[in-house]
Amino acid sequence: MVTYKNWTLKGTWWECCIREGQCPLWFGRDLWEEAGLCTSFQTYRIEEGRIQNVDMKGIAIIHVLFGIGPKMADFVEGVEEGAAYISDNASDEQRRLLESFVTKHLHVKTWRKVLGVKFVKIDISEKKGTYHVTMPFGEQKMSLTVGADGKNPVRMENVASALSNIRVCNTDLWKYHDYGRNLEFHNTSGGIADFVFSGD
Repeated sequence: MVTYKNWTLKGTWWECCIREGQCPLWFGRDLWEEAGLCTSFQTYRIEEGRIQNVDMKGIAIIHVLFGIGPKMADFVEGVEEGAAYISDNASDEQRRLLESFVTKHLHVKTWRKVLGVKFVKIDISEKKGTYHVTMPFGEQKMSLTVGADGKNPVRMENVASALSNIRVCNTDLWKYHDYGRNLEFHNTSGGIADFVFSGD
């Protein structure tokens, strides 16, 4: 295993899963007993940062994670398996670092099985509070949930996460088709947050 030092990445994170409503894992609780394991589609857009002095600004990374939970203690230990996708605007130098980095050093660090890492075209767009992420093997479309004032987003505070500025979303659609999976979900939970991750 390659261990990277001297790295810091900052940016925006989008996440959706297969559940309706906000996940108990956010609050350090176990998943509902009848819910079983969960699946998550997560997108990271790096807006600032370096890995071993190589600039990573403008890179997007997608994680599709399987076998989440069902207990918070299980999630802390990691997930059963996952697949990673890195935006194809990465240079050769960035690709060399990112290919082994992306499954070990971001938000969920332990994957018991890595299905694969691919470089693909990733597009992220926003229009009137709706965010749309697309890649060849899937997409997510998420809308900010606004509060009673009809304007400001609903936020989550004091949750079990290293993320900040967490805004609640409704996931209008997310789908994924790769590694033998063919998934499509509508109106599930979602969130948008800021991240700052680092290693030394």
